[in-house]
Amino acid sequence: MAEYTSDQLFEIEEGKKASIDTSLYENPDFLAIQMRQIRMALTSGLDVAPYVRPEYDWMQMEEIFTGLEEGVDVSLFADPSLPYEKMHQVRRGLLRGIDISGDVKYSAGVLKQLRKSKEENIDIKKYVEEGYDPEQLYQIRLGLNHGIELDGYIETDFRGAAISEIRQGLEEDIDVTTYADIKFGWRQMREIRFGLEKRLDISKYANPYYDWEQMREIRLGLAEGLDVSRYSTLMFTSNEMRKRRIILEEGGEDVSISADDFELYTTSGGIEAFITMKGEGKKIDRDSLIDSLAEMEVTYGLIEENIDKICRGEYDNRPIPIARGNIPRKGADGWYEFFFNTEIDRKPKILEDGSVDYQTMEKYTVVKEGDVLAVYHDAEEGEEGHSVNGAAISGKKGIEQELLKGQGFALSEDKHTYTAAIEGMVELKGGILNVIKHLEVGDVTLATGNIDFDGSVHVKGNVENGAVVKAAGDIVVDGNVGGAEIISEGSVTLNRGMNAGRHGKVRAKGNIMSKFFESVIVICDNDIEVTNSVNSLLRAKGWIRSTRSIIGGKAFASKGYKVTNLGNDAGTATQVQIGIDEDVINAIGSITDKMKENSKQLMLLGNSMKELKIKFPPEVRNTMPLYKKIDNAIYTINKQQEEMQKEKERLNLQVLFSREATITIDGIAYEGVTCILGKGRWDAAGERHVTLKGTGGAMVNVTNN
Repeated sequence: MAEYTSDQLFEIEEGKKASIDTSLYENPDFLAIQMRQIRMALTSGLDVAPYVRPEYDWMQMEEIFTGLEEGVDVSLFADPSLPYEKMHQVRRGLLRGIDISGDVKYSAGVLKQLRKSKEENIDIKKYVEEGYDPEQLYQIRLGLNHGIELDGYIETDFRGAAISEIRQGLEEDIDVTTYADIKFGWRQMREIRFGLEKRLDISKYANPYYDWEQMREIRLGLAEGLDVSRYSTLMFTSNEMRKRRIILEEGGEDVSISADDFELYTTSGGIEAFITMKGEGKKIDRDSLIDSLAEMEVTYGLIEENIDKICRGEYDNRPIPIARGNIPRKGADGWYEFFFNTEIDRKPKILEDGSVDYQTMEKYTVVKEGDVLAVYHDAEEGEEGHSVNGAAISGKKGIEQELLKGQGFALSEDKHTYTAAIEGMVELKGGILNVIKHLEVGDVTLATGNIDFDGSVHVKGNVENGAVVKAAGDIVVDGNVGGAEIISEGSVTLNRGMNAGRHGKVRAKGNIMSKFFESVIVICDNDIEVTNSVNSLLRAKGWIRSTRSIIGGKAFASKGYKVTNLGNDAGTATQVQIGIDEDVINAIGSITDKMKENSKQLMLLGNSMKELKIKFPPEVRNTMPLYKKIDNAIYTINKQQEEMQKEKERLNLQVLFSREATITIDGIAYEGVTCILGKGRWDAAGERHVTLKGTGGAMVNVTNN
């Protein structure tokens, strides 16, 4: 056994302890890390015998063994000559019913884009055959997914980043022909695109001889309404342009000139002129003073009163205003005129008795195809001013507003009028205009059939027992909801509430608001707001808020609670818990396990690397495929470890915030109520105005006001 390394002996011994057939890998030609892959697969009960061959490296083995575990046809990629990266893409495709094994002549990166395109039911094969690389194919795929045809705008000489700029421009409905040209680099393209989004006159800088940083300085000046001709020359570097742009933004340079009898200086870019006399009380000849000012080009807006005082010797050593030009006026900014209510308040009205009125809450605005949604009004030119030398000073043009982004609308050719492209619900959030498909129905029953809609749904009637309402957007129900299922990719509002009789569920990725819940399972990725909840299971990744009471059942919230009353006089068992999100806990566990496995692999790879360094001189081992594989694997796994560590730290921070969350009870916490915060537990006994706070997950502080 002396021919085995200690790592190999360890893997053989571990296999025997697990009562597996170690003879399959008791071969010194296997690296310890290969033995480990075989041992783990055999321990899982996989029939790996046909693939236990030294010519498969450990990464290829991992792909094959994972494929066996997933039940895919590994014979389509189990080829020692096929790099594991390609195996990985074929396996991932087979797992989703997609066979790309016939395309393994392409690189792993291209295979990945082919696989993803097939998963998305789009065809990029012609672009693959034309020779586009993975980075380019990725951008093409994104465009096709958004219904954007890039043909006619792109070519293989464009980098992926350049195609990205063209794609984004087309998605925003701007004229990309102004920059979809190989003479522009992708950063230059981006500056032109930014300018078009801001409605700027890009002709001022859409010149390939400007580098992208020069373009940026001109663009920023245009955005501020500056006269960029003052610095937009190729002779200036971007740094010099920046200095001159900032001077213009601040009003221009101050200039100081010395004469025999006084010092003159101008401010605000020549709008005002001041003089400080040399000496005190000396009379000055008027014609001589005027001539001196003229020599200094101060001829406009002279302040005669102060000139007279100076000529009479009525001055001291303080600056004296001597001329004042006309200040240029900035033009009005561009603005949008909207033809729907953009300030809809989705918050329900709190009534005097503490109940919540959902019925009067503004919900949405529905528009028809072709309805005008918004009209843009251009920024106005500024009003011209004059400096003290009589020169005209351009007034700043008003600031243009960005093109609105979003979906479901058409933009006129002049980029000013937005009209609805479909009938649906319109909303404006953070400069994003969306018209979303909208469905309005009456009652939803077993007789009318279930609803599964690619948009928002407004049920104006009731949702009866056994019915299902599913929507890609928001769901609003005006009537009563029974033992039904309400599933939304957006938010859910139940105006009259839901009594499910333990046979109903509400699930939303947005917020959930309801007048009441009784015997309902409520699961929410954000906040739950309810007037009354009785014997229900509430689970929120955000806050749980109740304006009346939560009685019976259980509630889990990651961020905390703000409730009026918990429990009731009857002592109904009610449990609320600061619940660390299970998805987060599972993700942390999964990352931890993967990092441990990576650490073991790194140890084995490191030991193998040491052996090769001992056995072979650098000029030999550096040309060995095995050495290169081990070196690349160590680099790749270390990068994975760094990325997973960052993600683990982010998730752990979420857990920490959950442990620091609070439960605030503004009314009464009745007997029978249990509050759990981490390892802390608090049982109520009729206290009023209570705040519970978890400290590090180990303690509960009770503030009883």
